[in-house]
Amino acid sequence: MSDKATMIWRCPTCHGSLSVIDTNLRCESCQAHYPVIDDIPDLRVALDCWIDLDEDRKRAREAADRVERDGLEATIHHIFRSSRGMDERKAGYRTRQVLAGVGKCQSQCSDWLRPALEADGVILEIGCGPGQMMAAAASLGHEITGIDVSMEWLVIARHLAEHYGGSPRLAAGFAERLPLADNSVAAIVSLDVIEHVGDQDAYVSDLRRVLKPGGFFALSTPNRFSLSPEPHVNVWGVGYLPRPLQARYVKLVRNQPYTFTRLLSVWETKRLFSGARGFDARVVFPAIPEHELSGFTSPRKRLALIYNWLVGIPLTKLFLPFFGAYYRVWGNIKN
Repeated sequence: MSDKATMIWRCPTCHGSLSVIDTNLRCESCQAHYPVIDDIPDLRVALDCWIDLDEDRKRAREAADRVERDGLEATIHHIFRSSRGMDERKAGYRTRQVLAGVGKCQSQCSDWLRPALEADGVILEIGCGPGQMMAAAASLGHEITGIDVSMEWLVIARHLAEHYGGSPRLAAGFAERLPLADNSVAAIVSLDVIEHVGDQDAYVSDLRRVLKPGGFFALSTPNRFSLSPEPHVNVWGVGYLPRPLQARYVKLVRNQPYTFTRLLSVWETKRLFSGARGFDARVVFPAIPEHELSGFTSPRKRLALIYNWLVGIPLTKLFLPFFGAYYRVWGNIKN
């Protein structure tokens, strides 16, 4: 593993420096060992999680071999078919979504995420998934460092970013146990992640720990109190129920589990950021982007256009926390 790759990462347990021992990494402070797969260190620790870490490592090795043999698109399709259990039609649709997502991320990089790309120092994406944002940034001449809980997706992210001219630093890790030193990051992007984090207080606290004074952060998340269906299970009204009833309601309506997902209201998010101290955070309900509307059905698109009109009315903005689809949290660490 290259020195470039090891220089930035730290032990997720004690934040000690890491050194290369054979094909693994070892913490110089607590002596913990971490495996490396496809030049990506696995810096995850034992936390309750939706993913089986051993199985994920196995799938990551298979994905690395498959990319070399069958190509990137075929490997993404295979992941959706095998690991995610989708049928052929849905796997094909989701594969096209991943590849098209690079263009959508380019639009965001030129819009509200521009301050992140212009930051002087390490730009970190937490929850980078298959790497569309890193690929988009690479196409614009910027390098993003990526962390995700899924090693399998990180293999895809590396190859996708390289396809667009990038050379990303990647690590498997948990958002609430970031394998980084204090004050080491200039900007953080973390889109649609906070709702899946097991310890959301620890997640926000770790953002604060690793960001430099003046550092920029940008998050997005579905609104708990939204009139649109809960996006992970496509069920209406989940967020308006008390939390102990949400999983039972989803099981009754959709007959599927509702675990490792905890959507936050605007007020809950504000409490998290005020509790961590040091954040100058703003919350904004944006209009639904034009590139997303193109994939909507006609009735849904009409509703989305009405929603976009409402978002632009100043008086309506006061009520968006009670029905808005999703929101962004962004700002800087106070100097």
